[in-house]
Order: sequence, then C-alpha cells, then structure tokens
Amino acid sequence: MSVSADVYFHTRMQKQTTVVSAALLLAESAEALGWDLAAFHLDIHQANLPRARDGEFIGAAMGWRSKTVSEWVTLGLAHACPIGQHCAQTTEPFMWDCAADNVASVNAWHEGRLSSEQQAVLQLYRNDISGGITVPVRRAGKTGYVSWCSRDHEQLKRGYGSTLSSIHLLSHTFMRQLDRLASTDSTEPHAAKPTLTPRETECLTWAARGRTTEEISRILHRSSETVDFHLSNAMLKLDARNRAHAVAIACVRGLIAEL
Repeated sequence: MSVSADVYFHTRMQKQTTVVSAALLLAESAEALGWDLAAFHLDIHQANLPRARDGEFIGAAMGWRSKTVSEWVTLGLAHACPIGQHCAQTTEPFMWDCAADNVASVNAWHEGRLSSEQQAVLQLYRNDISGGITVPVRRAGKTGYVSWCSRDHEQLKRGYGSTLSSIHLLSHTFMRQLDRLASTDSTEPHAAKPTLTPRETECLTWAARGRTTEEISRILHRSSETVDFHLSNAMLKLDARNRAHAVAIACVRGLIAEL
C-alpha cells in the first residue's frame, strides 16, 4: 500500500461512527494490503468479543468462519490465546505461525514450550489461516491488538517485510477510533453487558446442576448445537472463561433460575 493509500484509510477510519463500520473498513484495508483476514481484540484481559446489532459476531462479518468465532467463546480460549498473552509482554509487532510443523517458530516468542491450551487455540485458528502479524496497541489501563492474517505461509513472510509500517499505522488508528466511539457512547448495544435471555438462563441453570450439553438438549428438546450456542452467549455476556466460570458468576449475581 502506498503512502497516499495509508492516508486514505487513516482518514476514512477516523470518520467511522460504529464498531461494525470500523471493523469492516479494517477488513477492507487488510485485503488491499494483500492479507486474507484481519482480527482485533479490544482488551486482552477481557473474554468478550464484539457483536453487531443482530447479535452476530463482528468477526464473522469480517470473513472469519462463524464456527471458529463461536468455538473460541464456547471453549473459553480468550485467556489461553498465546497471541494475546504475548501482547502483554511486548509493544512491538510480531509474526506468528499456527501450522503444526512450525510450532517451534511460535515457541520462539514465548521462550518456552506452548501449553496444550495454547496449542488448542492455534489449532482452531488453522481452520482459517496459516499465521499472521500482530500489532499490540496499549492504551490507558488496557492492551488490545490487531492481527493481519494470511492463509499462505510465504505470503506471511512477504507481508511482514512489505506492509509492516502500514499495518502498524492502521492498527493504532483503528484502536484509537474504537476508544473514541466508546467515550462518546456511540458503540453498538453489544458494548454494554446485556441481560441473559430466558433460554440462556435455562441452559445455564441446568449446567449449574451438573447436566452435560447432551442431557440439556434432551431436557429442552433442542439440539446440542443450540444448547452450546446459548451457553456460549451466556459465557460471553458474563465475561466468563468457561462454563464453570459462567455458572459461578451467575450464582453470585442471582441469575440462576429455579426450574
């Protein structure tokens, strides 16, 4: 991308009025730079993923498979993500690879062996990409990041050399715009923590009683996928790491219903 193109996207990003429009422009800029996908996380210490007004994950609108995004939440992978963890240790952009035969290259920026949970995150990402370059963005009291991802390992290496200055600028511009939107209360309703729906509460209540997904699906006469979907939404809304954590939070807040 040329300097004029960098300025063009920089200027357009500053004019976005919603998280969704800013995210879609980020995806557009990634494509213009030769990347397959872009991703972002507002705060590495939070498990929430942003949603559009219709309840769909913004990541899916940006081109990620809906299954990848929903599994990331359902499995509680936010706090196990090696990319987010590394952002807590550096302010410099870094390249990472999630291919099984390149695990050693990922270990290099962790200075040790990846845990099974970290490897599970990379295994999930492999359904969509080969790897990416992540730009940590630190603001007052929180650290987020923007990742620029490729399905091709060779493109990943080329992109690191040819687009690093552009993605560094756009990553910081994007995050600053999201912070401005939040400060003026212009973000979508998903930015606030919503209440649980009756079905989410019902599924969480049965989970609190020790029922498995399959057992809950039989009780409610719904598919296992539907039950997982409602439990995933409950985890997201409660900012929970996993199902047990969601149950604990719901109990403390008095959200568990009597059946």
